Amino acid sequence: MTKFSFETAIDIQAPKDQIYNYVADFPRHTEWNHQPQQMTLLTTGPARVGSQYKTEEGMPSNAPTMQKLMFSVMMPMMKMMYKFEGHTIAEITALEPNERVAWTAHLPNKQGKKLMQMHWELQMQGENGTTKVIQRCEIDPPADSPFTRTVNEDKVKGTEAESAANLARLKSVMESRTN
Repeated sequence: MTKFSFETAIDIQAPKDQIYNYVADFPRHTEWNHQPQQMTLLTTGPARVGSQYKTEEGMPSNAPTMQKLMFSVMMPMMKMMYKFEGHTIAEITALEPNERVAWTAHLPNKQGKKLMQMHWELQMQGENGTTKVIQRCEIDPPADSPFTRTVNEDKVKGTEAESAANLARLKSVMESRTN
């Protein structure tokens, strides 16, 4: 299976420690990232590498209307056919203070098998109150996933465009806090 990856970036007029503290607080991803609607901590204790969150997700904001309609009709059938709950599990894979936050998100079926998997990273670079935030994504569906054939360059371009829009929302949130 071919892995797909992309990188998007944006300059934010805010110190990188403020941005890091905000994005390392995973439940706050619902404030700037369109897809997660709700994140529930599954592990105990403070956020750390290995912490897991159950994530209820919505459609990408840039999905065409017809795709949104098909999604709403097809999703209940797909949940039954492939026996999945309809949420993803996000697991923190890196927390490097003021530098990097990374996580893996996967769609499990009812037996815990991964049907889809994506690796995400936010890296903060900069000084003097301006921070370049770089978001990297690798889409890595398991070879035996029923969704493998749905991952193609058009889907990746759509996900990349949504990520750029999410970074613009992050910029808006962070710059409104520093003004």
